[in-house]
Amino acid sequence: MPLTAMQGNLIAHFVDQRTHRLKALVAPAALVGAVGAAGIALAAAFGPWLLREGFGDEYLADGALLAWFTAAAVAIALLTLTGAATVAAALHRAYAVGWLSATVASTLLLLLPLELELRTVIALLCGPLLGMAVHLAALARLHTAG
Repeated sequence: MPLTAMQGNLIAHFVDQRTHRLKALVAPAALVGAVGAAGIALAAAFGPWLLREGFGDEYLADGALLAWFTAAAVAIALLTLTGAATVAAALHRAYAVGWLSATVASTLLLLLPLELELRTVIALLCGPLLGMAVHLAALARLHTAG
């Protein structure tokens, strides 16, 4: 994932912006959101065709499902972004708790008694949202304390 490769640069950016870390998240998050929104639209429109072309007719998924999977990928990208800001603030425990809570939440949500596609989308979206909340809460506490 390209964002993971850029994590060092992101951490440096957030270290440089130590007095305004939450504000420093806005531009990268907006960029991830904009690219993600385009990806979601493209997945909905062309994903089913691309899946068939790439893997054969036995692989079927409708555009809505592929769009939701892409939205979940955006959520994971945003979790990576908030994680980089958390590491830059030397909030290593919050970083770990954020990722761990995202992982545990996703795992537990996969156990919901729902259709496979629905519970997968819920797990892949909601787990990262919980992790982001942990990261952002830690950054906000640091901002208020500082």
